[in-house]
Amino acid sequence: MSPQHILADYVRILARGKNASRSMSYEEARFTMQRMLAGDYEPEQLGAIFMLMRVKEESPEELAGFAAAINELWPEDIAADLIWPSYAGKRRQPLWCFLSAVLLSQMGYRILFHGTESHTAGRLYSAEVFAHFRLPVAASMADLRLLSAASPLMYLPCAVLNAQLQRWLSLKSILGVRSPINTVMKTIAPAGIPSVQGVFHPNYADTHIDAARLNQGNAVVIKGEGGEFEVNPERDCIARTLFDGVSGDIHIPKLASHIQDKPQDVSIHWLEQVWSGLTDNDYATHAILHTAALALCAIERSNDIETLTQRCRDAWSTRNRSIAFSCS
Repeated sequence: MSPQHILADYVRILARGKNASRSMSYEEARFTMQRMLAGDYEPEQLGAIFMLMRVKEESPEELAGFAAAINELWPEDIAADLIWPSYAGKRRQPLWCFLSAVLLSQMGYRILFHGTESHTAGRLYSAEVFAHFRLPVAASMADLRLLSAASPLMYLPCAVLNAQLQRWLSLKSILGVRSPINTVMKTIAPAGIPSVQGVFHPNYADTHIDAARLNQGNAVVIKGEGGEFEVNPERDCIARTLFDGVSGDIHIPKLASHIQDKPQDVSIHWLEQVWSGLTDNDYATHAILHTAALALCAIERSNDIETLTQRCRDAWSTRNRSIAFSCS
């Protein structure tokens, strides 16, 4: 008889049936992810764990435990002021949040994006935007040391962090639905560096905040446009915050219920036109400035949205209008 696999008991936790199943504890989830990152799993176990968690929805302990295991992959000397996960991609609007990050980089902040290669047809991903503007993309973990005041904006493909992560994200084409790894990747960050997180469903914001608390993180979480961390000017935005263990809320009122001039596609051309000032667009400006202000709240660990929004407005009016120059 074959010996029992090390993860069999952890699959059983989730799969004992309606009355006997339960969520994993923080340590159980952390151990499970550590083994899977090491490649010590069978594909049947991976599918069972991901789909059983998907059906019941991830608990904060499971989310935090998975994230803690992935966070062990970060080097200790990352000189970033903010971690910006970008995994959803955009299918309705351009990635205005990218311009928010460019603005913050001009304000003197160092921002590390991490994300996925394109895995859903019809969406624009941050990787494509960074490539278009020829901004730094990490090819190895050692490249993260190049993030600096002189080069304040960088993109890290999650496959560089661990090749398994990108493969798991691509399982949607096989499983037909997103797996918990899509949620987990939005919550990872090196110790001591705050993060911003965009979610599709508002009820997930509490789970993200609770997971950040378990990992002693600092974070701002919103229901973002398309699932990215980006303010939608046509909706009220309620941001959940966690700074030094204290939770709070920030409210940004919608600009209007329907904005006439908003773009109708995700073309990178819009980013070039709006940043350079050749196109004046109310939807874009509102999205860029308020997203930047919320990200600045995370960096400064402050809920003073009015003051930080004004700082972003001032920086926007005096910005260097060459993206390549501002981030080189």
